[in-house]
Amino acid sequence: MQSALANDPCELPRDRLRDASARRMRIAPPANRPPQETTPGTSIGPAPVAGLIVPEVRPLTRVSVPAEPRVGQRDPQQRMLEVMRIIRDVIQPAAKVVRSGDMIFRASLPFTAVYLINAGAFKLVSRSLDGREQIVSLKFRGDWLGFSGIAHGRHPCDAVAMDTGNISIIPYETLTNACARHPEMMAVVHEAMSTEITQERQSLMSVCTLASLARVAEFLCAWARSMHQRGLRADELTLRMTRADLGNYLGMTLETVSRCLSKLHREGLIRFGERGRRKISIPNLQHLEQFVIGGSLTRGQSSVQ
Repeated sequence: MQSALANDPCELPRDRLRDASARRMRIAPPANRPPQETTPGTSIGPAPVAGLIVPEVRPLTRVSVPAEPRVGQRDPQQRMLEVMRIIRDVIQPAAKVVRSGDMIFRASLPFTAVYLINAGAFKLVSRSLDGREQIVSLKFRGDWLGFSGIAHGRHPCDAVAMDTGNISIIPYETLTNACARHPEMMAVVHEAMSTEITQERQSLMSVCTLASLARVAEFLCAWARSMHQRGLRADELTLRMTRADLGNYLGMTLETVSRCLSKLHREGLIRFGERGRRKISIPNLQHLEQFVIGGSLTRGQSSVQ
C-alpha cells in the first residue's frame, strides 16, 4: 500500500512535480540552426519545435482590386455607326435605294425580312377595317423597319418612304442565324427593339398628356434631337410630311397644326424658311424644350398662353 502511494504522481511533493514539468517542456533546439531573421511589419510566432515544418511567414500586403469602369452614356452617333459596321461585317446585307412614296412592305403581307435605314425618313401607317389611316411611327437613319411582324408572321402596317433614302434588306432567318453565332449581333438586335419600344411610349405620352401647342413643340424637339443624334443639322429641319400627315400623327386637325406652328413662329421659338413652311429653323432648342416642360419662355417676360 505504501509503495503504491509512492508511485502515484499525485502524492509526490510539489517541488518534485514542478521539476518534472520543467524537464518535459525544456526541449533543446536543433544544432547548427541559424537565428531567425525578422523584418519590419512581421510578427514572430512561437519557437519552432523539432520535427515540425514551420510555415513561411510573409508580411501582409494590400491587394489592389481594379475599380469597376463607370458606365456612361454612349454617343448615339458613334453607336449608330458601330451598329452599321457590325451588320456590314457579320451579315453583309443587300442595299436598296428608295424614292418618296415607295412602299417597303404592306400590311398583312408575310413577314420575311427586316430593314435597316441607312438614309432617309419613313412612316409606318396602320389602316382600320373601314379604311381610316393612322401614322403610328416615324423612322430615320439608324432605325429598323419590320420588327412588328415577328409576332404573327405578317406585317401589321405599311412602311412608306417620305423622301429619297437607302435601306439594307436583312432576311429574318439570316438575322437569327447571325445572332446565334455572334453575341454582339444579338446585343444590336435587343438594343434596337428596346429603342423602338421607348420611342413609341414617349410618342404616346406626348399625344395623351400635352396640349396642342406643346404637342407640336415637343414633336419639333424630338425631330431635332433625332437629327443631332444622327450627325445631321438640328437647327434647320425639313419636314418630310404634309401638315395633314403631321396632324394625323399628333392626333390633331390640319387647321390646328397650322395655328400652332404660326403661334410658335410669332413667339420666336421657330422660324419658317423663305421658300416654304416645310423648312423650319429653331433659333434656340433649349428655349423650345423649356416651353414644352413649363409652358413658359426664358426670353424676356413673354409667355405663350
